[in-house]
Amino acid sequence: MARKLSCPFADSRALFEDLSAVRSKHSLQHDSVLKGLVISRYSDIVEVLDKPETFSSKPTIPPFPEPVRPIFAGKVPEKSTLLNWDNPDHDRLRLSVASFFVPRRLQRFEPEIKRLAHELVDGFVADGKADLKHSFALPLPLKVIATVAGLDPARWQWLGRSLALFGGHAEFRTGTIHEQVQGILDIHAYVAELIQERKTDRRDDLISHIWNERDKGLEMTDMEHLAMIPGLLLAGHETTTNLLSMGMSHLLHLGLWEKASKDDDSRKSALEELLRFESAVTGMRREALVETTIGGCPVAAGTQLFVAYNSGSRDPTRFPMPDVLDIDRQSVTQHLGFGRGIHACLGAPLARILLQIEMSVLAERLPGLRLDEEYSEIEYDHVHEARGISKLEVAWELPVSGPVKRTSVPANVGSVKSSKTMEVVVSRMRSVADGVVELTLEASGDDPLPQWTPGSHIDIELGAIGWRQYSLCSDPADKKHLQIAVLLEKTGRGGSRWLHSAVKTGMRLQARGVRNHFVLEKARQYVFVAGGIGITPVRPMLQAAKRDEVPYQLIYLGGSRSTMAYADELERLHTTTLWPKNEKGRFDLAQLRENAAEGLQVYCCGPTALIQGLEEIFKAFPLGTLKTERFAALDGSSWVNKPFQVRMARSGRKFQVPADESLLDVLNKNGAAVLSTCAKGTCGTCEVEVVAGIPEHRDVVLTELERLEGKSMMAKGWRKTL
Repeated sequence: MARKLSCPFADSRALFEDLSAVRSKHSLQHDSVLKGLVISRYSDIVEVLDKPETFSSKPTIPPFPEPVRPIFAGKVPEKSTLLNWDNPDHDRLRLSVASFFVPRRLQRFEPEIKRLAHELVDGFVADGKADLKHSFALPLPLKVIATVAGLDPARWQWLGRSLALFGGHAEFRTGTIHEQVQGILDIHAYVAELIQERKTDRRDDLISHIWNERDKGLEMTDMEHLAMIPGLLLAGHETTTNLLSMGMSHLLHLGLWEKASKDDDSRKSALEELLRFESAVTGMRREALVETTIGGCPVAAGTQLFVAYNSGSRDPTRFPMPDVLDIDRQSVTQHLGFGRGIHACLGAPLARILLQIEMSVLAERLPGLRLDEEYSEIEYDHVHEARGISKLEVAWELPVSGPVKRTSVPANVGSVKSSKTMEVVVSRMRSVADGVVELTLEASGDDPLPQWTPGSHIDIELGAIGWRQYSLCSDPADKKHLQIAVLLEKTGRGGSRWLHSAVKTGMRLQARGVRNHFVLEKARQYVFVAGGIGITPVRPMLQAAKRDEVPYQLIYLGGSRSTMAYADELERLHTTTLWPKNEKGRFDLAQLRENAAEGLQVYCCGPTALIQGLEEIFKAFPLGTLKTERFAALDGSSWVNKPFQVRMARSGRKFQVPADESLLDVLNKNGAAVLSTCAKGTCGTCEVEVVAGIPEHRDVVLTELERLEGKSMMAKGWRKTL
């Protein structure tokens, strides 16, 4: 199709031609359509995105228009998404959601996504043709993101219309300006109400996850909590809708659909190439905070920039034959389809899962899928931050014998449910040490208590405070009772005070789960080390070791004997070294190393200083000798970059990782093709399995216990330049 307009960026079909022309110039130039200096070369884009302290993201989302500011005041957050938060607030807020979007954790939503996808196809499959964007690619992302966030997916159309003032698809922007303003107020009121409900009624959704992080001590206001949700709905559904629509148009037009949809591996490969070739984000705006340079060109403070992600992903210096859609491409350079750095797309892992499922369902349900319009007639939206097409007419083969039989999945199959909640009765309360109360719990009805193993913990709902986790300290062989022991923490967040003061014998509580991240494994002999209230998960381990007749000993450290729970019992029933500091001084941990024998496993629960001391002592022992559970998070303030060697388990190849490079960089240089989005360790995309060795974790994604288990790590994390 011949180009009709000569003005740069006026013809959306000529976007990549215009970007190529800008990229070929040796200076930075301002564009009136993109409203800033266009940053078009891959290296320059990465430089800007990797320096958020120099290039502010505030221009990404423009401020509210003056007439609506008083209307939105106190009801709609001024910063509506993480995209336009700068540090230190950005990193603090992203911590509230980072661990939710780890790809392997999101896999639990796959059955529900598939069900929703099949349900939509059921509605048009018998017609033999459809506008794939409006019948499938538009509703499914909104339904999925609503489900994941904790909203009602049945209200997907209302959600889309309510966000119309802030952007989204043109088909939702149909009301008057007054209706659109009211829509913003309505959706924020709806989400704010859900946030308050989830404070005491947690479920398996993002709103509840943020509450869990707040309970752990993350500082966040209710208004900041509110800011996290509508922006995700808007950005998430628009980009995923556009990527699938544009991607399918290319695959069908070029005759690549059958090859791209053959199996899971082909879909994954095709999707990454589509994200490189034409992502749903043209670029984002930034502002230079200080006088600086970009690619050797001077940039004054206050300069507005348009960082053209799409241009970087077609930079010929990084991608051979960049204007060719090659679904077999194996590139060592990460595309910029989801951005990069601290503002890389938060929902990228979810988008990848959703898009792969969409491709799979379309291949399964629509045989002989083809374009039902000329590719040259497909209309692109005008050039701006987002990129998409207005519609996508497709057709497919119908069976000769009649209409396609619908194969919808039953509504209850694969639905996402919260952890099983049960009601328990406090049958007994007793003091087991100064400031430590033991609660014995029984089932309130006929349902049996869950089975569990030593090291497990359970969630207890503490009135308006919400859910807290407590280690089970009773005997797993006792099927009628569960016990927890709780230390009164006067400077804590209120949970222990509530259990000590508000709970009475006979009171009914809500409990859920039984999860074990501190599993007692078979060994020839054990040493158990407990510090203070860390005795709680260790107590059932002692019972198990004694029952199995495995040699063991307990080292129990505390401030004073009177504060050490179960002290008399443990000395009477087990081989115990009780060590009150006020009587005996500091315990010499080194003697544990001197007395260690083959086949030893050491289990420790306690404060950070105790665990760090044991880690130093047992670092020369076989991997897995020491297993720990901590009270507090790891401190990375003293991280020092050092070179290290990595071995790829399947191929056996070994590589040296220099101090100024990351594991991800080295792996991908050598053909590993590990996906990454943020390149910082904040999104969870680059997670790799750890077969052997002890990783130094530098991410904000893995939970504390996952780091301690050491079964996986993020291949890309923070590394200071030496």
